[in-house]
Amino acid sequence: MHYSYGFVTGRSFSIRYNEHKLAFRNNSHTSKFAQHLIDHAHSFGIMHDTMQVLQNHKKSAHLNTLERYYIHVEYADNNHLNDSYTIFPNAIFDTLLKTHSP
Repeated sequence: MHYSYGFVTGRSFSIRYNEHKLAFRNNSHTSKFAQHLIDHAHSFGIMHDTMQVLQNHKKSAHLNTLERYYIHVEYADNNHLNDSYTIFPNAIFDTLLKTHSP
């Protein structure tokens, strides 16, 4: 079973993928994604099956906001890998989710 991991990053996907893969191989806690796979006995899939582009953007404050938004979306769906203490309430994100949900 493969899990898709959405990325909003200013770095190369292949570099980011390899960081997660190395953490997975070394049973390291440096990657929440790798830790989830280890904790739930999932395999590590190939890059194109594991990752998907959510947004393409150069490094900036805008990229940071996009990343926080997508983390918030996953948290709202109870499908996040981040520690709960890193997620903060955001009324604007909640409003966007309400207006874009079916």
